[in-house]
Amino acid sequence: MNKRLESLIDRIPTWPQEAQDWAALALAEVEEKVRVLQSLTPEDRAKLEALRQTVNRSIAVGGSYTDEEVAAYIEELHADAERKGR
Repeated sequence: MNKRLESLIDRIPTWPQEAQDWAALALAEVEEKVRVLQSLTPEDRAKLEALRQTVNRSIAVGGSYTDEEVAAYIEELHADAERKGR
């Protein structure tokens, strides 16, 4: 465990109960993400990384679409997949 995390954990008992509850929820969420990532196959990890790169490139390029445009595009993809029997 790194020193910063260890120091924070040592101080948690001095926090108000509500803050302790938030900390517990945050750590539980992190733990779940770690569990899911550890369960991925190398192939799934590669797909996830490729998707992350695609998203980052799209963000860098910019542009904006309405919710309706996004919904229409998704519907088009589903229709194409159905026509192709996927």
